[in-house]
Amino acid sequence: MGMMRMTPDGKQLMCRNCLERKPVQKQEQKPETKAAKQEEPAMKEYFCKECKYSFKRAKHLVVSACPYCGSSGSIAVKGSAARIIADAAKMKGDF
Repeated sequence: MGMMRMTPDGKQLMCRNCLERKPVQKQEQKPETKAAKQEEPAMKEYFCKECKYSFKRAKHLVVSACPYCGSSGSIAVKGSAARIIADAAKMKGDF
């Protein structure tokens, strides 16, 4: 086993041999993953309490009715785990 060193980003340890063999292609792929992560927040997740349909729409769009069943007033925005648990507790007897 060789000596352990910090990776260039300083986030993890790696053996010296692996660190020296690290392909350059991985560094080229990083900007693509950052661009993909920036696009994700542009979408907002919704859930229809009436028909249980989940869907995503752009954040700037206002969603007032379910695109699947047409029900209005039953759309919930998916959020944190705490909110999902609270919503599930409210719907306990619905299904």
